[in-house]
Amino acid sequence: MKRMAGILVGAVVMVLTLAGTALADYTNTPTPTTVVSGAGGGTAFTGGNVSMPLVVAAILVIVGLVALFVARRRAAHTA
Repeated sequence: MKRMAGILVGAVVMVLTLAGTALADYTNTPTPTTVVSGAGGGTAFTGGNVSMPLVVAAILVIVGLVALFVARRRAAHTA
């Protein structure tokens, strides 16, 4: 049980740490130094947004860990 709690806490801390870094708001944009001939200048902005998939992944991890905990608890109770 202690090992499971440790893994759960470690997973939550890791997800929160990585999410905080990934979703950090960087407002001071540097001037573009790479210029591609024939383009509008600077590096292209793809518009990619990973915040929603990251939240969904975190929720799925938590649901999976809870399901694992419940299944192990039920198996120990019936045995």
